[in-house]
Amino acid sequence: EFAQATATDECGSAFELTFADVTTNGNCAGSYSVTRTWTATDACGNSSTASQTINVQDVTAPVIAALPATSTISCPATPEFAQATATDECGSAFELTFADVTTNGNCAGSYSVTRTWTATDACGNSSTASQTINVQDVTAPVIAALPATSTISCPAAPEFAQATATDECGSAFELT
Repeated sequence: EFAQATATDECGSAFELTFADVTTNGNCAGSYSVTRTWTATDACGNSSTASQTINVQDVTAPVIAALPATSTISCPATPEFAQATATDECGSAFELTFADVTTNGNCAGSYSVTRTWTATDACGNSSTASQTINVQDVTAPVIAALPATSTISCPAAPEFAQATATDECGSAFELT
């Protein structure tokens, strides 16, 4: 904010005090400078000027709105992340990007995905926020239907069907 200028005239005559502002764009949308030039002109047409410059710099990063808390889902579901939103206090345009990092769990069907959002404004100020979704394999493999119970006469030897199974999470398993 500019201060109000004051002036005096050695001869005591009345004078007029005016100003003009010149705004110069900075190196990014949220930064600029304003130069206010004051002019004091007396009744005889004598004048003098003085200037003040205020530089406005955008040094505040955009703010990413709160993301959902860490959650856990069961495979084979796939993580569905919230769409992040952000605001910039200085009104600068900003870019909102994300990167995912997947971390393997303790078995093949379990893992965690952390999505980190980054909001970067035109002045290079940035902030980050993350959301994590854990995927867990909590479903046992399914053994395919076996033949019905049967009765055989001795001395015949029993012949068992070969069992097969599937795991909806794609986890490796042992069929014993």
